[in-house]
Amino acid sequence: MTFHSMRHSFATLLAANGVDILTISKMLTHKSVKNTQIYAKVVDERAREASMVISLK
Repeated sequence: MTFHSMRHSFATLLAANGVDILTISKMLTHKSVKNTQIYAKVVDERAREASMVISLK
């Protein structure tokens, strides 16, 4: 596992567990929150996938 993949996994886990993007951005020392928003998209995709599990027949 590379440093980059561990860092990405760490940030994704934080986002998935409700840590706000600004805090994650500071922890990763990103100069812009825009760089951190990728982790929010991962969480959004998981939420969308989870909602598809429910069948309303």
